[in-house]
Amino acid sequence: MDKEKIRRWIQDNLVMQDEARRITGQSVSGFNQSVQAGWIIPFVEFGDARKTRLYLRSDLEEYAKNKRVR
Repeated sequence: MDKEKIRRWIQDNLVMQDEARRITGQSVSGFNQSVQAGWIIPFVEFGDARKTRLYLRSDLEEYAKNKRVR
């Protein structure tokens, strides 16, 4: 595996919560509620005491497009 390709893919495709909220157009509480309900699922999660979650940009874009339909 080429580390630089992996790094580029991560930078292009994974986002943290602040960027994820901008993509979905949600407030902090609205976004957290969507995660709790399982409408938004982290792509990867690290840590036990303090979690770091990364979200797949394409999943968030799809969610944003369809969230008003529900």
